[in-house]
Parts: sequence; C-alpha cells; structure tokens
Amino acid sequence: MSWRFFGDRPTLFRWLVMAIILVGSALTIPQSSATYSSHTIAIGIFASFGAGIVYAFYCIIAQKCLEKFHPVPFTWISFASTLLLSGVSLLLWPAKSGQLDWTPLWIGSIFSGLVSFIGHTLNNVGIRMVGASTASIIGSSSPALTALVAWITIHKTLNVIQSVGIGVVTLGIALLSAEGFVKSLKIRD
Repeated sequence: MSWRFFGDRPTLFRWLVMAIILVGSALTIPQSSATYSSHTIAIGIFASFGAGIVYAFYCIIAQKCLEKFHPVPFTWISFASTLLLSGVSLLLWPAKSGQLDWTPLWIGSIFSGLVSFIGHTLNNVGIRMVGASTASIIGSSSPALTALVAWITIHKTLNVIQSVGIGVVTLGIALLSAEGFVKSLKIRD
C-alpha cells in the first residue's frame, strides 16, 4: 500500500526481511492443542489477517496525516475515535451484568490506557520518522515481542521453536536496521 500511495517500492532486500519476520513470527505462535476446534483456529487466523490489513490502512492514513499533524494530537484523535466506537458497540451488544470487582478493573483500564497511549504515540512518531512501510515491518514483530515479554514478566516457558522464532524475528529487525546503515554508506561514497 505504501508503494501505491507514496511510491515507496519495496526492494528485494525488504521482501527478504518481511519473509524472515513472517517465518519468525509464525514460529513464536504456541502449538495448538486438541482443546481448540479447527473452527476456532480458523476464526483466529482470519481475525489476524483482518487485523493486519486494518493495521496497514492505519499506517498509511497515519503517514499521510502525520505530514501535517503532530503525533500526540493525532494519537488523541485516534483514541477518542476508538472510545466512541467502543461505547457504541457496548450499546449495540451490552455485556452481561455480573458481580464484578470494579476497582481493579478501573485501575487496570487506566494503566492499560496510559501504556497504550504511550505506545501508540511512539508508533506514530516512528511512522512520521521512517514511514509506514518500515513501521509496519517492525510492528509485525509483535508476536515475538509478546512471547518475549511473557517469558520475562510472568515466566511463561518458551519451547525451543518459540525461542528460535524470537531469534529469527530479531535477525529480521537487525537486517532492516542494517539497510539504512548500508544506504547511508552508499550516499557518502
């Protein structure tokens, strides 16, 4: 999409990096067990593809908007839109009321919102600095980073395949970083 809208044609090297990150991300996904039906797994696969497509549109729109807006107000607008759509969805599909302990929910929601806002702001700064395509490639490392954070914070055990996947994704991101370094050396020569 970045190629179509901004003329940012992916090089052969970028295609290679995207393939490396895709393979590494696939390796970090836990093996499915017999407890999940193939229907449930298919829904998860389609939801992840849909999320990827929506994220690509978001990055393209963000790159265009961030040419004129600062990342912080843009992130506020994005969060306000999400809050509005979430509120509408709760009106259309109300949650079942039950005995909920609201204090931890509010504390967790506020903390999650602040961390998400900081993450989205940094992502939007990154889109403004390096463009939508590079930010999307880096953003696709999310499954590997999630597995790594789970391993660090809650001591979730990783099998060998998941550890290799994290290493492969890290290699892909390092190669992407090296692309900029190689380009800067060619410009100096």
